[in-house]
Amino acid sequence: MRRRLMLVAVLAQLCAGGWAQAQEQTTYHGCTDADGRAVAAVSDPALDRVVASRPGAPEIRYNESALPRLQPETRLFLFAHECARHNLGQPLAGARSEADARRADCHGLASLLRSGLLDAARIDALERDLKFADGEWERVPGPPRAFALRACAAETAARRILTRPTPAQPEWNACVRGCGARLRACAPRTAACEDAYERCASLCDFRSPP
Repeated sequence: MRRRLMLVAVLAQLCAGGWAQAQEQTTYHGCTDADGRAVAAVSDPALDRVVASRPGAPEIRYNESALPRLQPETRLFLFAHECARHNLGQPLAGARSEADARRADCHGLASLLRSGLLDAARIDALERDLKFADGEWERVPGPPRAFALRACAAETAARRILTRPTPAQPEWNACVRGCGARLRACAPRTAACEDAYERCASLCDFRSPP
């Protein structure tokens, strides 16, 4: 079975069935940049990296065969990291700073946790899979660093950005209100209406600052 992961929020509607159904084939769709433009996700078997952005174009390429030792959730995390770079408006060309990389790590992880695609109990296993040898760093989004994902999760939980927005987040609130208005206008009310609302609200979440 081919399972599509809808990266419209990185990722609230990505995979209602969970990881067991996502392991055969993964495709990614719905990533947006800082201006709300769609970022194309292109499968590229010739790519020598797990995932890479194409500077000068809103595009992310990925190769499911690169570094075959990686778990599916690790590949999804690396894609979410790369999508976060676009969504946060980070430079796509030139050397990446460790601070920017960590910000994208945290932003991508928060979206995966919010969507339910990654269980918090799996963070330690994900961190173990993200330990790369020197030669492997050339095939994943750098720079070389330790992935402090538990710290990311703790910071997100403390701020409650994705689960309990504060009055100081007017853009988030306005975005979600707009999603709710579309849900109320959706008739007849069906599962498709609810799915559309979840995708819309999740996109609001992903655009929240980390």
